[in-house]
Amino acid sequence: MIEFLRPNYFWLFLIIPILVLYEIFIKNKIKPSIFYSDIQAIEFSLNKKSLIVYYFRYFFRFLIFIFLIIALARPSIPEKYSKTSTKGIDIILALDVSTSMRAIDFQPNNRLFVAKEEAKKFISSRTNDRIGLVIFGGESYTQCPLTIDHKILVEFLDKIKTGMVEDGTAIGMGIASSINRLRNSKAKSKVIILLTDGRNNSGDIDPVTAATLGKELKIKIYPIGVGKEGISKIPVQHPIYGVQYTSQKLDIDMKTLNKIAEISGTKSARRAQNSKQLNDIMNEIDELEKTEISEKVHYRYYDIFHYFLFAALIFLIVEIMFSKLIIKNLP
Repeated sequence: MIEFLRPNYFWLFLIIPILVLYEIFIKNKIKPSIFYSDIQAIEFSLNKKSLIVYYFRYFFRFLIFIFLIIALARPSIPEKYSKTSTKGIDIILALDVSTSMRAIDFQPNNRLFVAKEEAKKFISSRTNDRIGLVIFGGESYTQCPLTIDHKILVEFLDKIKTGMVEDGTAIGMGIASSINRLRNSKAKSKVIILLTDGRNNSGDIDPVTAATLGKELKIKIYPIGVGKEGISKIPVQHPIYGVQYTSQKLDIDMKTLNKIAEISGTKSARRAQNSKQLNDIMNEIDELEKTEISEKVHYRYYDIFHYFLFAALIFLIVEIMFSKLIIKNLP
């Protein structure tokens, strides 16, 4: 769209009706000081066609005047561009990969599969944040350091499976490894999302001690218990009969998870007993941890007034030629 940077010049358009009124009511009423006896002058005054042609030159003059006014108003085409700055959040997804995560109480999929799928959705919504991945069982490892390349992160996430590390549930070690990845972060906010389905039974650091260390470094921890209450079926590979299912009561230590949340200031742990609940929890965390995005909008203007000056010049030439070649030769 065209914008006019000096629109006050449009007031000059008021001169146009004044000129028209002058031509009609004043100029034509002035009596000539010289009277012609030549009969051609009478014929000319009576020749309406010639009269129309004679006054047609004023059409060109008005166009010249209009284009000059538009040029003075400085027409420009604005180009909008913006600079976006973000104060992102560094996030570590700490994922339990112990054997119990094979439990298929999230029919038709197991706990690990659903946790990974919801983690992917969460990652896709955090375009401006660095996200890393830590896995833990009896031990903990960094699967992917903090990165803005979420495509690579998702590829690492897809490769995660139970049995990758020694079996067990070292929740404290999982938190400690996550803290180690965040401790030197300069981000506005540092967050650990902990997904587990058991109670701490391995590792050299207990979960409460790890959470206290996180608090000292201003790291927030969102603990999520993944799995239904009661008996769950876990697939086991039998050397003869193939896949068999064992029924076990898998106990999620929500008391400890709540203590972790209390220490880190995230109020309380969440419990997901189905896919929808886990999705709702991840969405809730997504809303709580909003990335600060500021946008400064700038405009670059491209002047196009010279096009209107050129048009005025063209019509000026046309008007001169019209006067010299046509009006001068009128009968």
